[in-house]
Amino acid sequence: MSPKLWIPALVSTLMLGALVSAQAQHGFQLLSSREYSEELAAQKLPHAQFAPRAADFNAPTITVVKPDHSAPIQPPVDIEVRFAPAPGASVDLASLKIMYGFMKFDITQRILQAPGVEVSAAGLKASGAQMPSGTHKLLIQLADNLGRTARQPVEFTVK
Repeated sequence: MSPKLWIPALVSTLMLGALVSAQAQHGFQLLSSREYSEELAAQKLPHAQFAPRAADFNAPTITVVKPDHSAPIQPPVDIEVRFAPAPGASVDLASLKIMYGFMKFDITQRILQAPGVEVSAAGLKASGAQMPSGTHKLLIQLADNLGRTARQPVEFTVK
């Protein structure tokens, strides 16, 4: 193969590797600007509301440690959530769903597959989520081994 052909391919491969490495060091893209724009447009529709169903009786407890919802936060966003099943039950991690906003984009895999994410029956930790500035709403849903489902809305603002 002539150098004219393999040198550009090598340069492209190296650049892609550097980009992937930089993304791993700087967190992960949780929500694109396009998705956020679609969410804002959906919120303006008549009768739009973010109203999750109530949790089942004796469902697991979902406690949001981060992000802090009391004041606007600087990106990147860290996510820390604790899970606790009711007595006699256990958390069913396969049931974990994390949905974004009114349109309920399923972002579960984006979080679970991000670099450095820790997930266990005790909770979830993800650092470095990149998100556009604005107000964001997540809905975390988790069931126990008896099928009882908890739902925890989370709202926060990114500067």
